[in-house]
Amino acid sequence: MTIEKALEYRFGDSQMTKFYRTELKTRPQKPDESLQVLAANVKRLISLAYAECPLDIRKSLAVQFFVDAIRDEETQLSTCLIVFTD
Repeated sequence: MTIEKALEYRFGDSQMTKFYRTELKTRPQKPDESLQVLAANVKRLISLAYAECPLDIRKSLAVQFFVDAIRDEETQLSTCLIVFTD
């Protein structure tokens, strides 16, 4: 049983929502993790942590958490500039 499943079984959905939100806030890009994989993981966590939010809010949060999670500062800055100037 995964940690997520064990927590969900023990504490229910409200605790899992907090768990996913904390994971989003503290999740850095892993060494050798591509931006595509990072984006997919952030998208998955957003859908779990903010399921009750409207789509536009979830998209905005996903962008913020994605940019914050990028390890390389130059990539983070250039991604931030591209995203927020569109």
